[in-house]
Amino acid sequence: MIAVNKPLENPKLKELLKKMYEKDSPELQNKILEEIIMNANFLSYVNLNESEKENNNNLLNDGKNINFNMLSTDDNKIYFPAFTDLEELAKWGMPSNMDTLILNFDNYVEMILENQNIHGLVINPFGDSYILSREWLKELKTMKEERLKVNEVRIEANSKILLSEPKIYPTMMMEAIKECCDNLGNINKAWLLEMLTEKEKSWLLILDFEGDKNYVFSKISQAARNYLGNMYLDMLPYDDDFARNSVTNHKAFYIKTK
Repeated sequence: MIAVNKPLENPKLKELLKKMYEKDSPELQNKILEEIIMNANFLSYVNLNESEKENNNNLLNDGKNINFNMLSTDDNKIYFPAFTDLEELAKWGMPSNMDTLILNFDNYVEMILENQNIHGLVINPFGDSYILSREWLKELKTMKEERLKVNEVRIEANSKILLSEPKIYPTMMMEAIKECCDNLGNINKAWLLEMLTEKEKSWLLILDFEGDKNYVFSKISQAARNYLGNMYLDMLPYDDDFARNSVTNHKAFYIKTK
């Protein structure tokens, strides 16, 4: 979670929510959930004291000490409100000098599931609203974890492996990975090879990076998932001996420039 420094917008999600109220469908619901869970960030109205405002770095890791403004229903159920943009937040009638944070699906789920008094999440409660109960949030959290499960290849001893430059490069997937690498900011180089084992053929992505491996691999997996087709994407960190030796005579398709 971060303090707001520039206007936040979610035009795709707002358009989907608007369509839902005009003509709902299972396909539309899937698109809405995809946007909420995987892509969107939301505004949340909070109360910060002066020391918290001056030390925004603590907000990134310590949401428990922040006083969030909640919504309650007529039957006294409490919900976290989340807003797609300032226009939606303004419908709450909040003061112009309000304190706001940007949070994503994972942030909300963590806080809601830790507090038994909170019944769920409501997006744009004063507009084209969308409600997610705590039970539904728990299921969606599990589904997302399964979807983004890191696929780090395990090289078994004495296994027969053939590595080669791709005969046909998956250009769309590579562009998506490049964009993800730029956004992450901690990827130095990336190589892509074709890997053929006794069992199957897959892409082997080798990453030279800094930071948390699980986070990096899950983000890359998310970026590449729509372009894999029937292929698997296996990943290895560059500091792995097998990975480092594999790319000795191969050119990286991504090199950090910033």
